[in-house]
Amino acid sequence: MLPPPAPASLGFGESRRPINNQPQAVRINQFGQDNSFATDHPKDELRFGKGGVDDAEDAEVILHEYGHAIQDSQMTPFGFGGSVEAGSIGEGFADYFAVTVTNVIAPTLDPACVADWDSVSYTSTTPHCLRRVDTNLHYPEDLNGRVHHDGQIWSRALWDIRQALGNVVADTIILEAQFQFAPDTNMPDAAQATVDAAQSLYGAAEANVVLAAFQARGILP
Repeated sequence: MLPPPAPASLGFGESRRPINNQPQAVRINQFGQDNSFATDHPKDELRFGKGGVDDAEDAEVILHEYGHAIQDSQMTPFGFGGSVEAGSIGEGFADYFAVTVTNVIAPTLDPACVADWDSVSYTSTTPHCLRRVDTNLHYPEDLNGRVHHDGQIWSRALWDIRQALGNVVADTIILEAQFQFAPDTNMPDAAQATVDAAQSLYGAAEANVVLAAFQARGILP
């Protein structure tokens, strides 16, 4: 069986400014709970817990935490997540990053399901999912102040952009836009920055697709 083709480079660190262009410190099985997290202060590292299914056994958990490292690196020296909505954007992007990479490298039967292996230890329904990127939550009425819940509004918009434009164009737009986010941004401001990035990178047609995705979630008027 032939291996899958190598994923296309998005150009960051080559034709575009680099993202997290440094060795990434990782610690596994040193945290006893079923939880993982990324830190940028005092240490820039990813830590993976060993409760339930060891988190470092699920590639989407690893990718999720690396998604946080990506955003933190784009907002140096401040880091990202200085408000509840910014934290929600961070969780939504990290979920999106996990599934967009998986869908290119090792597609699953349910691509919108996040961390389906890790979640077998704490969910009873099938499919087993930590979260999903295709929920129908809507801004602002479905906000409840919990970043992992509210982040599903953001991840759905990103997922719809990917479904419409493909992973290379969508991921390039999404990553480029994050350079313009404030550390404490809200969803409408971040969404507008993403529309602007699409316009700058590709033109009006792609920008209109991105705008429509955020309008569908109620994030932009």
